[in-house]
Amino acid sequence: MPSVKMKTHKGTKKRFKVTATGKVVHKRCGSSHLNSHMSGKRIRKLRKPVVLRNKAVAAKLRRAMQRREAGHGRFASALAAAALAHEAAEQGDQAEPAAE
Repeated sequence: MPSVKMKTHKGTKKRFKVTATGKVVHKRCGSSHLNSHMSGKRIRKLRKPVVLRNKAVAAKLRRAMQRREAGHGRFASALAAAALAHEAAEQGDQAEPAAE
């Protein structure tokens, strides 16, 4: 264990966001100025945030920001247990009419 706390990379924190499921989202480049020659469709597409596809880079950014890993959200295990219980209950309901 390091004796000193790791610090969040502030530049990364300002440019990227980690979603609840661990996806890394960022703003597209090329939309801040010199847009007069671009089509409206292109400008609208540049407005929307985009999910980072490269998983290795996304993992590195999550580590720099000290955020959750993919699929390991705060309540991931509780939600998984609840989903399994719900599925079991549904299967139990379906099995009863077939037995009658």
